[in-house]
Amino acid sequence: MNKSLKISGAVILGLVGIAVAWWLFSPLFISQSVEEDFPFELPSQSELAEMSPDEAEEAINDAMEGIDEEFVESLSVEEAQALEEQVAAASTMMPDHEMKEEMPETEAEAEWILVSEGQFQDADNAHRGSGDASIFQQGDQRVLRFENFKVTNGPDLHVLLVENIAGSNHDGIGNFVDLGKLKGNMGSQNYEIAADVDLSQYEGIIIYCMPFHVVFSRASFGQ
Repeated sequence: MNKSLKISGAVILGLVGIAVAWWLFSPLFISQSVEEDFPFELPSQSELAEMSPDEAEEAINDAMEGIDEEFVESLSVEEAQALEEQVAAASTMMPDHEMKEEMPETEAEAEWILVSEGQFQDADNAHRGSGDASIFQQGDQRVLRFENFKVTNGPDLHVLLVENIAGSNHDGIGNFVDLGKLKGNMGSQNYEIAADVDLSQYEGIIIYCMPFHVVFSRASFGQ
C-alpha cells in the first residue's frame, strides 16, 4: 500500500515537473506569428487624385496625426523605411502653404541689422529647398527670416539652428536650437531667436522632419 502511494506521488510530481518545464521553456522553441496593422492608413495616390486640394490636405493631415518620433522609433527599420516612402509620396499631393509675413516693426529710428545670411539648398533628390535665410538684429531682438522660400512638404517639419550644417540625421547635426514648427512650406516668414543663443556656435539652418530624422533642406551661413 505504502509502496503504491509512493509510486503515485512520484508520478504526480513528475507530471508537475514536466508541466512547469514546458511552461518555462516552450517560448524558446515555439514561434508565435503576430501581424498588426499600422494604427492609421495613408490615402493612396489614386484616392488623393480624386480629391480637391483641401480634401487631400485634410485626409493626409488626419492620417499623419499618429506619426510622431516615438511611434517611428517603435517600428522596425523595414517598417520605418516603408512608412517614410508612403509619407513622401503622400506629401507630394499636399497643397503648398504660402506665408506672407512682414518684418517685425522696430522702435522709432531703429533699424534691423543683417547679421548672417545664406541660401537654402536641396538636401537630396527627394527633399528640395530654395530661397534666402537671413538673421537680423535690432538691440536684443533677433529674427531669422525666410524670403523667396520653398521646400518639399512633409510631416512635422521644424526649423533648426544647427552646429553641423552637413549633418544628415539626428546624430550628425550636433547641438541644435529648435526655432519652432515650420509655418509654411513656401513664402516669407519669421522665427525669433532667443537673446541667450550664441550664434557663433551654429553653422546654419536646416528644415528637419522630426519623426523620421530627415533633413529636407539646409542653408549655411558660411556661404
